[in-house]
Amino acid sequence: MDNRTQLEIETYELWNSFKDEVYHKNRFFITHPLLEILKKYISEHTLNIKINTIYYRARIIDEKALKDHSLKIFCNKNNNHSGYFNESNRFRGLVKEASFIPPNHNFVRDGRANPKFIRYLYMAESPVTAIFEVRPLLTDNINLAEITVKENLTLADLVIDYRIPDRAKSKEQLILSYIQGAFSFPTNNPDDYIPSQIISEYIKSLGYDGIRFSSSLHNDGINLTIYNYKKCEPISSREIKIENIKLDARDKIGSDFDHRLLRIRNNEVEFIDYLGKYKISE
Repeated sequence: MDNRTQLEIETYELWNSFKDEVYHKNRFFITHPLLEILKKYISEHTLNIKINTIYYRARIIDEKALKDHSLKIFCNKNNNHSGYFNESNRFRGLVKEASFIPPNHNFVRDGRANPKFIRYLYMAESPVTAIFEVRPLLTDNINLAEITVKENLTLADLVIDYRIPDRAKSKEQLILSYIQGAFSFPTNNPDDYIPSQIISEYIKSLGYDGIRFSSSLHNDGINLTIYNYKKCEPISSREIKIENIKLDARDKIGSDFDHRLLRIRNNEVEFIDYLGKYKISE
């Protein structure tokens, strides 16, 4: 066994010992070697965000959101909604309050970075990433809000380049691969958020304003979580209708039972006949 393989095994075991600690032994005031490695890493990998930087937040306009929006705009006591269509009104999707964090902390569910009932601000660096994060369906209406930064922020940057092979990564980079995965990989089980929540709270205790991490739903997309949402503010919103969703996919290794590789590009299916067995490509 070479040194590189041994390092990969050691970091894998370190990550799993951390998960075992926070799942089954100690969830508060935890000390663990992984956190010390993380502390050193993020001290060298921070993102400084200046005032007036713009980010994006999306929300599916469901029945409740539409009702709240309609009451705010069209049911005022003067029965006059002409202001909604005025150029000075920058909120053409949902109103300002509905374009930001959940107004009631009692309805805040567990998230990748936030424990239940604690309101953190989740944003994306691009409109596309923000929309992907709400997992829209065809014909869904989406509220897309612009969020501005009101105070200078310092974030722990957890984004790593997955294109770097594991064998070329340092121990810190290997550990960050697991941490990044905890923040990025799709899951519908709130229990899976426990390790990432502990890490998020640890980063918060070090004095950082938030974290930056890769999206699990948009390739190359970047998300941010801000601990003190009052340092940001929504400045506009618009309503967007989903017209199409593009899909790219390919066979996993070993799935090509007929010696053809299946690929889907922009919803178009193609087969790659790499042995020349089929005369006509489908």
